[in-house]
Amino acid sequence: MKKITFIGLMILAMLVSFQTFSQVDVTFKVDMTGQTVDANGVHIAGSIQGWDPSTTMLTQEGATEIYSVVLQVSPGWQEYKFVNGNDWPFTENPSYPCAGTNGNRYMYINDSGIDVVLEAVPFNGCNASGTGFEVTFNVDMSSEGTVPAGDVRLAGSYNGWDSDVFSLPNVNGNIHSATLRLPTPSNYPVTFEYKYVNNGNWETLDAACATVNNTNRVLTLNNSGDTVGDVFNGCNFALSTEGFITNSLKVIYNKTERVVSFFGNGFNNEVSQIQVFDITGRTIKTIESITSINDFTIDFQSQTNGLYFVRIESNGRQLVKRFIVY
Repeated sequence: MKKITFIGLMILAMLVSFQTFSQVDVTFKVDMTGQTVDANGVHIAGSIQGWDPSTTMLTQEGATEIYSVVLQVSPGWQEYKFVNGNDWPFTENPSYPCAGTNGNRYMYINDSGIDVVLEAVPFNGCNASGTGFEVTFNVDMSSEGTVPAGDVRLAGSYNGWDSDVFSLPNVNGNIHSATLRLPTPSNYPVTFEYKYVNNGNWETLDAACATVNNTNRVLTLNNSGDTVGDVFNGCNFALSTEGFITNSLKVIYNKTERVVSFFGNGFNNEVSQIQVFDITGRTIKTIESITSINDFTIDFQSQTNGLYFVRIESNGRQLVKRFIVY
């Protein structure tokens, strides 16, 4: 009996050690500039601590207006908000692009085991653009006809799969776009599992798609500023970069002139063909025998808005890049 008890205790200790190891220290910060701090102090409430507005108090950092607290957080997505006081009537209500319409902030912890210091966010507001981790989601709704602004929503593990609280407000033709700004560091890898919802109708994705897992889109982004281009009900396209240096060629879309320009190093007198095709695979343009890729442009005045792909061939190699015309 003693032997069995000892083994059981060892297993329990290992489980506790594993759980402790999987958590990381996360520093939450809020800037209370312009706020009259309640006598009960500043608190945080969220999925990280059972949504209790009275148990987790932040401490003022010296003579600054910044209040912070360090909490152990498990990997995954969390929602939270700050409280100027210790009860629900005193909670903040931030909004797009760092929170949903319910005022909940989003934060992701990956499984790297690295402790994280979050950006200081203003009470009731978002950290400034260029700080934290920012990603822009674009979805081509051409297959759905005319879709009013606000009808397209982004739901995922980041917000508990709530399809009502985060819309894609910017509409350029058939392209609906929204930015999500997180307080995590700009070079901190973030994994998104998500779907688009059109007026309550969830998109249906083929499990055979390379970026689909259990019918959900799954995407890991490593750096802030990335732009995601999706097609409603369609696969993400696998883009080939074989034989090319990733950043050696840039494809830039000018929405004012509706032209795509190419800029690169090491491609002069080597490009045998440039081919442009739409999301259905239909060839839009084919240009051959390009003597110089630099300052080369393609006009899209006569093309409809949507997601396009450009394939550049050089010495038997190819590079495919995507861009959105709007």
